[in-house]
Amino acid sequence: MIDRFATPGVRERFEKLAAETVAVRAEECARQDRLDRESWQELSDAGLWRLAVPTEWGGDGGTWWDLAAALEGIAAGGRDLGFCLSVVAQAGLVRSLLTYGTDAQKEYWLRRLLSGDVGATALTETTGGSDVTRIRTAARRAADGDYLLTGHKDHITNGPAADVALVLGRIPEAGDRDITLFMVDLHAEGVQRGEPENMMGNRTSPTGPIAFTDVRVEPHNIVGEVGAGIEAIYNTISLDRLLYGILAAAYLDPLLDQTLEYALTRNAFKVPIAEHQYVQGRITDAKFAVEATRWVSYGALDHLMRESGEASLMCSVAKYHAGETLKLGTETALRVLGHLGYMEGPYAQALKDALGTVIAGGTAEMQRKNVFNQMRRLAA
Repeated sequence: MIDRFATPGVRERFEKLAAETVAVRAEECARQDRLDRESWQELSDAGLWRLAVPTEWGGDGGTWWDLAAALEGIAAGGRDLGFCLSVVAQAGLVRSLLTYGTDAQKEYWLRRLLSGDVGATALTETTGGSDVTRIRTAARRAADGDYLLTGHKDHITNGPAADVALVLGRIPEAGDRDITLFMVDLHAEGVQRGEPENMMGNRTSPTGPIAFTDVRVEPHNIVGEVGAGIEAIYNTISLDRLLYGILAAAYLDPLLDQTLEYALTRNAFKVPIAEHQYVQGRITDAKFAVEATRWVSYGALDHLMRESGEASLMCSVAKYHAGETLKLGTETALRVLGHLGYMEGPYAQALKDALGTVIAGGTAEMQRKNVFNQMRRLAA
């Protein structure tokens, strides 16, 4: 269906590649709590990150519909929700650089990401959580004019594996509007990345802390204007939010197919359980949610690309539905399969992974707050 909007064949190409790479390595990477860098590189070499990037910066000159189609393929073929969350995290970083980066920043940082480097967006801290306005990470001017960045970020997707990061921090000398975005090489002196957090699910998307101690950032690596970090980050995380919805629908499609197949072949009381209305109700409820999530996410992407005034609202609606639908869809599979679903294996793992999405990328409550604020803004 996405071929109506994206370049034909993109989804199928990446679905096949993900089935040959991500799906093969997912179980081993989950045991090791690591991002599948081998598959990441193979997908990068195949042009994943070039899809939505203009040709002058090494891209293919496509649109975000192309990247969304590729994500659908990776979700359907790779069957690894954690890996997909890492892809979503990098997509937001790429968009930030395209939207707010200078030509020099695009030339240097974008080309690294297109070539296979892993990126992170380091926003959250222990003191603030989803309220990024409470960050304490700050930069001071050195004698030579560079900035020295110091602080601690927590729960950063891709943090333990990333090569580069877009870091939200403060420049106190700028006054009241001091929150600023910095591009940082995570191999630089003064950067310390922590071990992956011991999470219930999504262990192939390593999340962890990043500490900065007087990390040197040259002024030309400030993204956007000094003091304009909050506006920029709120704009660019909108893409992340809607991609959760596109990911959710594509990931659940094969799972619902498997659930239906089981219901048609599993007999109880002398008939397939698919004949029982309560089973039909569970499966159709999940299907209703999947299609609603898919199409509201497509709508959100359309609003975002048109720079519509409703883009932020729609992206939060998509993110809200993504988490709730992933939870419902994976729980439906477990309920229909019964004991087989509850045993440790792909169905139980899918549910554990899905539960993380109700808080990742901004909690359901945060999405409600943004939607309400946007409704109030639009009404005014």
